[in-house]
Amino acid sequence: MVSVGVSLLERTDLIFIDPDVKINGSYYRDTLLRQQLLPSICSVSGDFFTFRQDNAPAHHACETVARLSAETPDFIGPQY
Repeated sequence: MVSVGVSLLERTDLIFIDPDVKINGSYYRDTLLRQQLLPSICSVSGDFFTFRQDNAPAHHACETVARLSAETPDFIGPQY
């Protein structure tokens, strides 16, 4: 799996995830978002960006939505 942040002006580096890793809410929040994707997004976009994701199960876990709502400047939550 590959993850990337994309905007009208720029994109983050590609983040490759080992095929053996099970992507659950905890891994997505604590490893992918906190350690890799959000720092990379901030480095290319500064302090203001809108964070939007698809409806993968790890993306709409309650703790994930709560963390992104609290830690990103603008978050578009899951669309059910």
